[in-house]
Amino acid sequence: MTLGEKIYRLRSEKGLSQEAFGESLGVSRQSVSKWETDQSQPELEKIVAISELFGVSTDYLLKDKMNVKTDSTYGIEEKEEGSLAGAGGDYAEKEPVYYVRMRRPVYEYKSRKTIKGLPLVHISSSMKTPAKGIFAIGVRATGVVSIGIFSAGIFSLGVLSAGLAAFGTVAAGLLAFGSFAVGLIAMGAISAGIFCMGAVNFGEFCFGALCYGRQVAVGDEAHGRIAIGFSRAMGSVYEEVIGKDYQFDYPTVERIINENVSSNWLFFKSWIKGILRLLAG
Repeated sequence: MTLGEKIYRLRSEKGLSQEAFGESLGVSRQSVSKWETDQSQPELEKIVAISELFGVSTDYLLKDKMNVKTDSTYGIEEKEEGSLAGAGGDYAEKEPVYYVRMRRPVYEYKSRKTIKGLPLVHISSSMKTPAKGIFAIGVRATGVVSIGIFSAGIFSLGVLSAGLAAFGTVAAGLLAFGSFAVGLIAMGAISAGIFCMGAVNFGEFCFGALCYGRQVAVGDEAHGRIAIGFSRAMGSVYEEVIGKDYQFDYPTVERIINENVSSNWLFFKSWIKGILRLLAG
């Protein structure tokens, strides 16, 4: 185990960020990052300070292999080994050998510039340390613009994403785009919201392959109060199968929508009429 790996392990177990650790030693976060990746080594006085901070010896830090008993907090396990010695085959004990469980290196960057207490940019590859900033990138990210496996923000991109505008495998927001999307306006393979577009849709106004729209549904198979289907349509107020040639009486459909859909739906009502107008040519 290198000096950099030991410093990283000790810092992580202590729950310190690179920036906090650096401040305690009077060095920058970039210096700590270089130590942990073995791009440079701390000065002797810093090594002494590190040993005092974590309660380990300087020998432990500097030597690659040490049979030194250390607190199990650091993930060190003791294993005694023995061998047969002498003609009689007596068992002779050896010194205990300690094995260290290695952890994946963590990268973290936090800009010094802040806006209302938030760093302009925060990047963290640690699951334990979420990225929080105006621009946040990490496993867990929260910010005005956030990118991560789990992300939340005004503009959010991730596997699981939530925000004003959310993009992801599973997305939720006012505008949601993803394989599974839930939002005021939702687009995805499976989507739910006020206005939905996708393969399978559930909402007030829907357009796609299989649509369940309480107000208006337009799709290959459409179910709703007003249903316009290419193959199948089931509507409680009006239904029409228009076929793949898109031949239908648009003025009649527009009139029925105007008469049966409340004006409170504002632009959603206009959008669905606009789609039907385009289909009618």
